[in-house]
Formats: sequence, structure tokens, C-alpha cells
Amino acid sequence: MAYEALNKKITEMQEAIIASIRESVRIPSVRGEAAPGAPYGPGPKAALEHALALARRLGLRTGCSGDRVGWAEYGDSEEMAAVLGHLDVVPAGEGWTHPPFGGEIHDGVLYGRGVVDDKGPTIGAIYGLAAIRDLGLPIGRRIRVLFGTDEECGCSCVAHYIQAGEEMPAIGFTPDAEYPFIFFEKGISQFILGGRVQDAGDGRVLSLTGGEAANVVTPRCTLKLRGDFPAQAAPGLTLRREGDTTLLEAVGRSAHGSTPEKGDNAAVRLFAALSAADFGGDFQRLADFVREQLAGETDGHRLGVYYADEETGKTTVNLGLISYDGETCSFTLDIRYPKNGDPQAVSRQVQAAAGAYGFSVLEEKRLPMLYVPKDSELACKLTAVYRAYTGDIALPLAIGGGTYAKAFPNMAAFGPVFPGEPEVIHQPDERADMGRLLESVRMTAAAMYEIACK
Repeated sequence: MAYEALNKKITEMQEAIIASIRESVRIPSVRGEAAPGAPYGPGPKAALEHALALARRLGLRTGCSGDRVGWAEYGDSEEMAAVLGHLDVVPAGEGWTHPPFGGEIHDGVLYGRGVVDDKGPTIGAIYGLAAIRDLGLPIGRRIRVLFGTDEECGCSCVAHYIQAGEEMPAIGFTPDAEYPFIFFEKGISQFILGGRVQDAGDGRVLSLTGGEAANVVTPRCTLKLRGDFPAQAAPGLTLRREGDTTLLEAVGRSAHGSTPEKGDNAAVRLFAALSAADFGGDFQRLADFVREQLAGETDGHRLGVYYADEETGKTTVNLGLISYDGETCSFTLDIRYPKNGDPQAVSRQVQAAAGAYGFSVLEEKRLPMLYVPKDSELACKLTAVYRAYTGDIALPLAIGGGTYAKAFPNMAAFGPVFPGEPEVIHQPDERADMGRLLESVRMTAAAMYEIACK
């Protein structure tokens, strides 16, 4: 049976698989400043080159589009099945007990940024493709493992791949979410709000900085003030003097932007502690917006963007990045809505709410909803693989996270997180049990084989 042969082959490869994942994790592939040949900075480029070199070493055909998306390929059929992963990662952030780019193993657990999201699954898919090739399994579709380098900052890498006229898959999946199978992904609207500072108020505020990414709950927020300042005591808030300035720092709890209710937003916490202060000007309007529109809820009721659907959930709103330096002011909102959500209405409402406080929409990005029928070829094959390996008859899921699956038609998310596993994506101490990680690689290989069979 194909699954038995694949399982045996992956087991034979397991030391090499773990070693390659660790090599990739040690590359800090956070988006940086563009450079010639490195549109997303040196980190993502290094991760891309590492994956391409690995695929060539395994004897797979390789290609690359604009130093943004690489691929490894096997087979000769005209029609192509694809696995789509990514090698870029969100910033490490703070709170780690093991080095975020160390790729260390402790008690059978592999630690590092990208172990789950999405270097581990992507490197595993390259080995899975080599296993299918080595075994000579019969396939009716050519298989291509694609690996992008800008998924965390808007997926412009795949947009380039499509705009450049590269080959589109007929069917595929991304190992970048959860098992058993994701049939629905919420629509996403991301906003950058703010503008130039027109009114500095009483002049006490020198700067405000907070956040790691738009799709991460703000874990830390720091306010720098001129002179002394009596702040209200509050959990997670520290105050210290530095010469003639005062620093107020709020520490919250990070979470993925699709589940902001699981986090504790440090910017919200900081502004709550400043509720008795009146700074005046644009900074005061920023504080008022956060307290009046966002504090105490994450479902968009007060912002006017709340939607709820029994099958696909309700709206979530995340405040991710926030900054003020006396010249400009900006903050991000990541809004995700179920199948009855209206992106045009969300846009109008956010624009109106921001305008009421004197802010403008500086930038808006949208990702559409994704829906894959539960009785489609893709859904049936992926669900069957999951059930064959686990014996679990869990039903397909609707999620708030946006995955690469939205990039191509007839694609959905499959793994790598098993039901009941802790939330580690975008968190300190991102990690994977190596036994579970290798089981996911086996399932990825089996799923590749299945979608390549016509």
C-alpha cells in the first residue's frame, strides 16, 4: 500500500528531515529592507536559497520566480498538483525560554520561530516529494512544492508568481493551519489608520511604540513622556525615569490576530492606565479611539463591524501595530469576518469611525473569504488521509486565520496542527513535538500522493 511505503521512507529520512528543519529555523527570515536579488531582505532570501539547495540535493527539479517564490517538482504530467508553504516568519518577540532562531531540541520537542509556521511543514513537504519520487509511486498529476517568502506580510510573493504568468495548480493544499481540513477561511480586511500630527496637544508625549505585526496582538507598548508623570498603578505596567523623561511600558500577552480574544493587548492596557490623563491633541484622540472603540471587546460591536454566523463564526478585530512620534501617528486594525460579512461595509464603517477621531485610512488590504465544498475531490481526499492516519472522524473546520490557500483556486489548508494541541503559532516558544511533526510529514506526503492521483 502506498501509505505504508511512504511511512517507511519518511521514517528512514527522519534524521535528515529534522536536521534540515533546524537549519531553516536558524535563518531569521523576518521581512527586512529590500536589496538587489532580495526583495524581502536578506533573511527571507537566505531561507529561499536554503530550500532550493535542499531540493537540488535531493535530486528534484527546481525553479524560482523573482527571488520571491521557489519550487521543487517531480513528475511529467501536464496537470500540476501543488503544496504551498512559506519560509518567512513573524518577528521573534520576547518571552522565549529557548533561542527563537536556535532550532534547539529539548525532551523531544523542537523549538524555534517557524517550526510550525511554516518552515517545518514546508521542508517536510520537500522530503515527502522526494519520497514519492524515490518510491516511484504512480501519479496522474505532476507535483510541485511551492515555497513563498512574504506570507506573513501580505502574500505579495504569490501575487508576483501569478502576475508573472507562472503555472497555476489544478488542485492543492497548504500545510499552514490545522487538521482535519479547513473548508472555510474568514474574509480579512487590514487597515493602517492615522496621518500626520496636526496638533501636538500639551507636548508631553515624545513617542509611543507597540506591536510586532498587524496580525499579532500587541504584546508590548512603550510610551515616552517629557518630565515626570504619575501613572495609575495597573498589572503589567512599569514606570521608570530616564533623565528628564518618563517611560511607561505595558506588557500584555501575544496571540494570533485571528484569535485576539486569546491575547491581552498591551496598547489597550496602557491607554486604560492613562484614562485620567488629558494630553490633548492628536495623541489624546488616539487614546480615546482605543479606549472607546476597542477596549474590552474583540468582536467589533462598538466599531460597527460585528457579524455572526452559526457555521463560520463571528467578527474579530485586532489592534496590532501602533506608533506616535510627534510628526506622524499610525495604528493597524486586522478585521476578520464570517461568510455573511460585507467587506465594503466594513471599509465604510472603519473609515467613518476613524474620521470621527480625525484619522484617515492610509492603507487597506483585503483577502477574500475561502470556501471549499465539503464533498469536493480536494475535501474528500484530504479528509480521508487524516482519518486513515488518526482514526479521528473530526469534521472540517472554519477558521479566522488566512492561509496561502486563498492564493489559488481549488486549494485549502491541511495541517499541521492536530486537534487539542496548544496554540504556539506567533507565540514565544513556538515548538513542535518531533513525533507529531514527523507524523504530519507522513500525512503531507500521503496527501500529496492522493491529490496527484486522478
